[in-house]
Amino acid sequence: MMTRKPARVILLKDARQKLNPEPPPGWNPFAALYRFRRVLMAAGFAALAVIHFEKLPYSYLVVPASNKLIDYGITGAVAPRPEPIEGRFITCAGAQRVNCVVDGDTFWYRAVKYRISDINTPEIGRPECETERRLGLEAQVALLDSLNSGGLTMERRERRDVDQYGRKLRVVLQDGRSVGDALVARGLAHRWEGQKLDWCA
Repeated sequence: MMTRKPARVILLKDARQKLNPEPPPGWNPFAALYRFRRVLMAAGFAALAVIHFEKLPYSYLVVPASNKLIDYGITGAVAPRPEPIEGRFITCAGAQRVNCVVDGDTFWYRAVKYRISDINTPEIGRPECETERRLGLEAQVALLDSLNSGGLTMERRERRDVDQYGRKLRVVLQDGRSVGDALVARGLAHRWEGQKLDWCA
């Protein structure tokens, strides 16, 4: 005569099996540990790559859809983004400066000070000689005429956005050609290569 186990005993046994299921056939705990170690190693290498990536010099690339500058943190050149120059310019005088020209390579546009980054022109405020002052005034007038002639844009081509004096560094273009190059061709500027040249020699 067969005896039947109480229902309570059967239910308890089923509950234990669900809480502590037997491993499937062929299951190897050491293989699972090895796979877990590989996952940890991959995560570690990914973290090291991110740290190294963040230490690389910054640069900017253009996203074609929006034409915006985006910082990807990788080595490269600054992608230009043309900015239109509009409005009437005058010679700077007094404390209030909106659209005006300081000298041949510095001007204010919409109350922001800009430095033409690809050239250097003679000084007007503190010239070393009369020749430098005269050439500086000619360069100032030449830049003023260019800014008022229309069809101008400016682009950022330097890695830094502003110089030590807080001026935004831009190359000014007229119909796609550098205004600075035109001043150099007229003898009113020289290409900026990190140091000033002597205008009095």
